[in-house]
Formats: sequence, C-alpha cells, structure tokens
Amino acid sequence: MFQLTYRALLTLMVLTVFACRVETIQPVPIAPITKEVAEGATRSYMMGFSSLPAALTESAYLETYDIASAHGEALLIQRSPAWADFLPGAKISEQLRSQTLAQKNATSTRGLELIYVLDPFTPETRMGLHGLPDSHHGQTLSNIELRDALVADALFVARNFRPAYLVIGNEINVVFERDPKSYSEFVSVYSELYDAVKSAVPSVRVLTSFQYEEFLGVVPWLPSHTARWNLLKDFEGRLDQFGITSYPSFAFTNARKIEPSYYEQIRDHTDLPIAFVSVGYASGAGREGINSTTPAEQRRYLQRLLEDADNLNISLLIWLIARDLSYLTTAPENLASELGLHQADGTPKEAWDAWLKAYKRPYNLITSTDTQ
Repeated sequence: MFQLTYRALLTLMVLTVFACRVETIQPVPIAPITKEVAEGATRSYMMGFSSLPAALTESAYLETYDIASAHGEALLIQRSPAWADFLPGAKISEQLRSQTLAQKNATSTRGLELIYVLDPFTPETRMGLHGLPDSHHGQTLSNIELRDALVADALFVARNFRPAYLVIGNEINVVFERDPKSYSEFVSVYSELYDAVKSAVPSVRVLTSFQYEEFLGVVPWLPSHTARWNLLKDFEGRLDQFGITSYPSFAFTNARKIEPSYYEQIRDHTDLPIAFVSVGYASGAGREGINSTTPAEQRRYLQRLLEDADNLNISLLIWLIARDLSYLTTAPENLASELGLHQADGTPKEAWDAWLKAYKRPYNLITSTDTQ
C-alpha cells in the first residue's frame, strides 16, 4: 500500500492537467507586487512554489502565481509532452498555443522566473510514455518519431518561454528502478535534446531531476539499496544543475531523524550547482505510522533546509505546495494534502515565518555557484 502512496506523492504534478484547462482563459494581468524591504545576508537561490492550486478553481490556480510573485521569484509548471503536436506533418494545436500564451502572460506580468518541467513518463507508475496519441500507443523512445517529437517540444518550450530552468524528465531515477529499458532510451535521447536546446537558447539551464529519497534508497516500504550516485555518469557533461525533488517526511518519522549530512553529502559526489526542483514536508501525521510529523516538525525541517541551502550555495528552492490541497480527501493522495506552508483557507503554519525570513533576504545571483 505504501508503495502506491509514495508514487501518489511523487506524481502530484499530474494535477497540473487541471492547470492546462483553466489556462485556456487568458489571465488578467495584476499590478506589480513590490517586494518587502530586504533584510539580512544575501542568498544565492531563487525561491518559489509550484502552480498546484489549493482548490480546483480558476481563481485558486491564478492565486498560485500571485503567491509565488509576492513571496518568491520563481514558479514551477509541469506537463507531459504534446506528442501529437510535434509528430511528422502535425501542426501545433490551438490548445497548446493558447495555454502557452496564458502561461507566458501570467508569469511575465508578475515578474516570475519560470521553472518548466517536461516529463514524458506515466506519472502513476513511471513506466512507459504518457499521453501518446492512438497512432503511437504502446511505443517507446526507441521510436524515432517520438524521439524527434520530444526534442521538438523541448525546443518549443525553450524558445517560447525562455525558462530559467528546463527540466526534462521528472524523478528519472524512479524510471531507472521501475523500467530500465525506458530509462536507457531516455538517456540516449536526452543527450540529443540537451545539445539542441543549448544550441538554440544557451541561457536556459537544462537538467533532469532525481527523486532524492529513492535515489538514496531510504524509502521505508521499498527495497533498500545503495545510493545511485552512479546515475550521474549517464548524464555527464549534460547537466547544468543537479536537480532533486525531496519529501523526507514520508521516509523519516520526524525531522530530527534526518541525518545531519542528508543533503551535504551531495558535495561528496558532484560539483554541479544544486537545484531543489521540488521539496515538501508534511505538517500532519500520516496514516498507519508513516510519520509522526507536526507543524513544528515542518518548521524544523524548513529551518534545517534553509541552513543547508546556504551551506551548499544552492541555486533554486521550490516548495511544492503553497497552500494545503483541499480536494485531496481520500487515500492515498490525502497523505500529500498537508505539505503546504498555509492551511487551505490561507492560515499560515509555523514554517511560514521561516520562509518569509529567508525570502526577505536579498537574492543575488552573483553569489551562486551557477556558471550559466
């Protein structure tokens, strides 16, 4: 059961299918948001949230943009490739055009940097490609048309959005564990994709992401294994950042159980700039003893994470959910409903003050190890 639960957590981004629907309506530009007076030492990392809304309404979805703009510099958006739009002889659909225009408008009017995740794999299982048209049902990235379509879609995103980060393949090590053949095919096409994007838009940071708890082999209900640092060799020379997602409240009973070197050990294995593509820590205890966390434990984790962010001189910190998700009411998805830094009604939790304290510090890209 827990394996299914963990997959549900890792694939929360599938909910952005909802986002694709509401973004066909052009968002109304908002007045520029003035940042609070900077306080404290500079930080090297952008801060922000994903576009997952607290409720399944258009206003709640657009509110995620407002929250990210008022209390960060970046917003994360994820979708599956629009395969059918980039197959031989196809034209870009009006739906993709309008969605792209709406997203660009919503981020640019708010002064947000965009973190764009283009994930080709089935969210629930990480096995096989997601959203393929009927003409290519059951095919893999060994199919040249699908390989070319993925590259073309990545170029479309890079050229139209000019995102700060373009993440191709989310939590790719989970694919390695579940479907080694698909992982191998992805590694092959990723090299081509990286070169194409960097040639077209050199300023875009291109990377794939790794799910950190499974990467280390510490998920309690999955077979344990040694850390998969060797996977970095598969992308050698074609990662602008070491990108991870991390949700340790689903691997440790409380924040104090997380070993001091949990993130610091990254520096023993790579000199790449570190991007926390998505992180979260629950504020409520999970079912059947999966954890015993509380709002105070969530605060302790975030404070610890921010200390590590400074020590590691990271470049990006995206907290998955700004507000709790009111619509995740049934198992197994409801385990992830309390990852927000606010309750669904907007009431801040203890950890929010820690986020604000870090956000108020002046963001200075020059202090980052990022060489882009």
